[in-house]
Amino acid sequence: MNILYISDSYLDLSVYMSQVHSICNYQILENKHNVKLLALCSHKDIKKTKPNDAKYNLIKIYRFPKMFIPVINKFRAYTVKSSIKNEIIWADVIHCRGHVGSAFAINLMERFNLQKPIIADIRGAIVDELAGKNNLLSHYYSKAAERIEKKVFNKANYLFFVSDNMQKYYKNKYNYNQRSSVFPTIVNEQFFYKSNSLREEYRQKLKIGNRITYIYIGGVDHWQNLDKIILKFDEINKKNPGKYFFIILTNNINWVKNFCLKNKINTENIHIDHVPYNEVGKYLNASDYGIIIRKNNIINYVASPTKVNEYLACGLKIINDIEQIGKNECFLEKEYKPLKKIIIEQNNIYVLLKEL
Repeated sequence: MNILYISDSYLDLSVYMSQVHSICNYQILENKHNVKLLALCSHKDIKKTKPNDAKYNLIKIYRFPKMFIPVINKFRAYTVKSSIKNEIIWADVIHCRGHVGSAFAINLMERFNLQKPIIADIRGAIVDELAGKNNLLSHYYSKAAERIEKKVFNKANYLFFVSDNMQKYYKNKYNYNQRSSVFPTIVNEQFFYKSNSLREEYRQKLKIGNRITYIYIGGVDHWQNLDKIILKFDEINKKNPGKYFFIILTNNINWVKNFCLKNKINTENIHIDHVPYNEVGKYLNASDYGIIIRKNNIINYVASPTKVNEYLACGLKIINDIEQIGKNECFLEKEYKPLKKIIIEQNNIYVLLKEL
């Protein structure tokens, strides 16, 4: 079978490697499909080469700014080289990532007057996300994205969602008639897996001993609540000296250190670091609980954060309530879905769409 995968970006290498590269390679290796990846890229990413182990053909197209706006998305589809038509004709199924990628595929179909089964792989609540930015253009951008969204839900042949909550949210919003399936955010299992040997090695390396260990991976944006997490850890650490250990992996090491200094937080039981993407899973294995505290809004309600699934892949229990730090009694109820299982289920859908 010939699969054309359309990715809405090629910007974040860690996301690309785990959620695009992995699935394209796996479809080739497991199901012997022919896979081509059409990636919408920034100028700087156009020049980047594909990963050394990539089995798929990579076609790069410059992504215009603001392609969530219908007229810009359509203009881009109508200005790409006409040779792209051959890639669409070649494909049995077109799997599109995100609102932008899905709308782009639909616009290509309209330009070339072709019909191919399109899977819209919806990744988030883009309309609500844009509306929440609270700037002069947020209302306009949100309404524009909603027009793109309506077109995708009207024209796509099959819908993928990253969570049950997202599936319910969009069903209530559009009452769509297409079939749909839920596939949580994919994790690169080459780097994220449970390992007793790694646990022992990295607990020794970090001199953790038998302390209960929490870990946080991510940035320091206010909506990630790292400030509240650190203060809560400091509180339980003072009450129970030597009982707990905290690993923080972030690109913003200086912010964390300055925050601790400003708030007179003892960092003796905190390891603050930034490590390469392929090293993160080793620190997860050294930990007992992964922490993710997000605001209670629609964006987080429908999301399937990569961080959550990386925690689960390494066997961690997930704390999503600040008051559970130190109690460890109630955890996020999520089940990890292995990549192989996702590939099998998606392949069955590919076969169904091709037959239809």
